[in-house]
Amino acid sequence: MNNYYKCFKKKFLISFAIWSTLYTVIILLLFYLFKIKLGSRTYFGYEFMYPFYHWANHNRAFLVLLVLSFGYAVIILRLFKKILKYMDEIINAMEEIYRKDDELITLSGDLKEVNDKMNKIKFKLRENEKIARDSEKRKNDLIIYLAHDLKTPLTSIIGYLTILKDENDLSERFRKKYLQISYDKALRLEDLINEFFDITRYNLKDVVLEKSMVDFSFMMDQIIYEFKPLLIEKNLTMNSNIESGIKINIDTNKIERVVDNIIRNAINYSFKDSIIDICVNKSEDFVNIIIKNNGPTIPSEKLDHIFDEFFRLDPSRSSETGNAGLGLAIAKSIVTAHGGTIDAKSQDDIIEMSVKLPI
Repeated sequence: MNNYYKCFKKKFLISFAIWSTLYTVIILLLFYLFKIKLGSRTYFGYEFMYPFYHWANHNRAFLVLLVLSFGYAVIILRLFKKILKYMDEIINAMEEIYRKDDELITLSGDLKEVNDKMNKIKFKLRENEKIARDSEKRKNDLIIYLAHDLKTPLTSIIGYLTILKDENDLSERFRKKYLQISYDKALRLEDLINEFFDITRYNLKDVVLEKSMVDFSFMMDQIIYEFKPLLIEKNLTMNSNIESGIKINIDTNKIERVVDNIIRNAINYSFKDSIIDICVNKSEDFVNIIIKNNGPTIPSEKLDHIFDEFFRLDPSRSSETGNAGLGLAIAKSIVTAHGGTIDAKSQDDIIEMSVKLPI
């Protein structure tokens, strides 16, 4: 509404300036001609118009001011009535903004700027409603999938623990095997429960930062070192090129989660026996983090939604990649809260994730 007020104020002032200037020129010209006419002949006291001509001749400035003031008042009144008409038109049109249709709002020609803004608002609302519905549907689907997936490891754990409890003559080899399977399934169950917590507790629109100055180079070295055990299964190699001595003011825990999510995705979606490259350097205004891995090219239609909530590249929900689809959405919200950017590229079986954090 404030934008509409500014628009009306601007139109009112411009219209008043034009009409008042035109009116002033016309009145001054008429008074000039009136003065010439008064001076062209002699008027006598017995004539009917003599008192008016006599008074006007001695009060010319007052008469001009009086006529101009009356004219300005009429102009303001007419413009105000026009503005009220526009306001009625806009109030009626505002109801159309919330109608769930794709028809354009049409206002008077003088309201083209307002008309364009209202149409943008209307279609932005339609777009946001669609995004919200899609996000809610993905969330509901994920909850259903997770609830179903919880049964699988839980059933396995109960089954193998039952065998261990009831079979007294079970060999040591099978006992260790069943314990290992139960342990692995318990870890999978923990991951699924954590995904439930992420869905229910994490508000992507309300990220509160607790910043402190850290040695970011040392922090990255530590994070990368902790991922080494996860490289063994696929025989991956992680190469890092980290500029030393980078100091930056960030929320350490949250940025660690960003880097953790990206590297974990790189591991999950990498080909076996491939290389993951991590580069960290400092430019004039930003710290740049680039993580590349060799993996299946992400189609452009999926790449456009890779940072959406509950979006998953792998619809199969395998144990390695079938997560809740919140990792990169959370990463983007954290980076954005820091005033940075996060981007993804994929072509020729190379996936590149890049993060920029302001220094």
